[in-house]
Amino acid sequence: MNNLYIIIINFNSQDSIIDCIKSIISYYPKINIIIVDNASSDQSLRLINFLGYKHINIIKNNTNLGFAKAVNKGIKFALKQGAQEVLLLNPDTTVTSDFLEPLLSNKAEIVGPVIKFRRQGDWVYDFGGKINFLLGRVNHFESLDPQAIFSQPDYLSGCCLLIRRKVLEKLGFLNEKYFLFFEDSDFCLRARKAGFKIALEPKSIIIHQLSEGKNKPLYYMYYLIRSNLIFVNYWLPFYRRPLAYAYLSLLSFKMLLNRS
Repeated sequence: MNNLYIIIINFNSQDSIIDCIKSIISYYPKINIIIVDNASSDQSLRLINFLGYKHINIIKNNTNLGFAKAVNKGIKFALKQGAQEVLLLNPDTTVTSDFLEPLLSNKAEIVGPVIKFRRQGDWVYDFGGKINFLLGRVNHFESLDPQAIFSQPDYLSGCCLLIRRKVLEKLGFLNEKYFLFFEDSDFCLRARKAGFKIALEPKSIIIHQLSEGKNKPLYYMYYLIRSNLIFVNYWLPFYRRPLAYAYLSLLSFKMLLNRS
């Protein structure tokens, strides 16, 4: 696994990123990890250094560049080191003992695991998703059954995503117009359009520590709608965009109402 680099974007993630790194190195004690820090103001970098893990490279940004641009900095560094695969991984995840081998064994050029998370006390399993090309929205395949079977996904979550070098050499990197959200869907669509295969690997499972609750920060709402608009303008023909714009307007209004 010397040719694999795990890329984790850190932005004030001290409450989760240490558990994430510990879970990785407990099962893969010599794996390469790249931390791209988006100008964190908490103690996360100090805590990472305190771990004393020799195979971590830290890239420090002076400002918060957003997810896509930070990921691209990590990918470019990994490729210069000779990486043949990069694995994007959220800091609020923990991995299991055998999550990586099935991803590497899968022959697809872009591979994702099943993502397991809690919702109202129940374990829910995310299997990627489909894209609604009428409204420009993404729909996750989710089930309480870890053995559920869904059709071929249109996209896989950037929460954990294995990308092979040849994809990056042909396709380039994540679209940096997306500060946060939708960059994974966009990248998967571009990859499929270029002829690469995208696959969910059901033998690989990671745990995502999603925060529940409807009162998301305002910046979350802003970037969700903003990125969705960018996605609509890239992927929907002009005659479908008015309906997508109207839907996003209603969605924005609903999200604001839910905060009250």
